[in-house]
Amino acid sequence: MHAAPHTLIVPVRRRRSPVGDPLKKMTVQLSESVVAQIKNVVETGEAASANVFVEDAVREKLRERRRAKVYAAYEEASRDPEYMADLNADMKAFDVTLSDGRHA
Repeated sequence: MHAAPHTLIVPVRRRRSPVGDPLKKMTVQLSESVVAQIKNVVETGEAASANVFVEDAVREKLRERRRAKVYAAYEEASRDPEYMADLNADMKAFDVTLSDGRHA
């Protein structure tokens, strides 16, 4: 008795551009191996089109960059003694506010 092959079912996002964010054509060059992999993803139904796949990948990379910038700002702020003193004072004030509602 043979087991049925596993099928990966991935929801496919249809490309819809908000009115305020119209699509714009752009030409890029990708290595042949990357193009082949993108075509495979589309052929297997994991993406609606190469355009959708590439846009999703670029958006994810942009989110990663924004996140890295935010974390770098947190790191920098954590080295600022004045900022940390203000933060600690705010946390102590918040702790007092929280304890006001507790019954011992």
